[in-house]
Formats: sequence, C-alpha cells, structure tokens
Amino acid sequence: MMQLRNEIIWRMVDGRVVGLDLRSSRYFSLNGTAAALWPALQEPVAPEQLRKKLAEEFGVEPAVAEADVASFLEQLRAEGLLAD
Repeated sequence: MMQLRNEIIWRMVDGRVVGLDLRSSRYFSLNGTAAALWPALQEPVAPEQLRKKLAEEFGVEPAVAEADVASFLEQLRAEGLLAD
C-alpha cells in the first residue's frame, strides 16, 4: 500500500497539483495523469488501484498504465514524498 507523507500540503489549481514538502521546504507541481492519481494517495492505496484508475479515466492499455504508475511511484519515492 502506498500513501503520501503527512508533511505534504497541496492544492488542486487549474487541473494541476501544487504542493509543498514541509520537511524539505520544496515546492512541486504535477499535471496530467500524475495530478489525477495524486488525490488517491491521501489514503493507503494499492498500486493496482492506481493502475485501474489510470486505465479507466484515460483509456490507457493495462501495460501502459502499469508502466506509468510504476514510474510515478518511483519518482515519488525518490523525492521522499511517500510514507515508509
């Protein structure tokens, strides 16, 4: 299960996620499919649920959704935005 850290504040602005990591004081912005997946990470969520959401909302093939979600989660991990 994946979930965002508690030290992240964010808002949806014109279809984009604009956020601040309070631990590092770094701002970030997400758009497109990343912005669509972001709200689901407020609660513990399985990667499979994210892949399903991506496939349903954007009509993406399952293999493409799987690769995109894996890449997105890896970027969040690298930035330290996911809870351990």
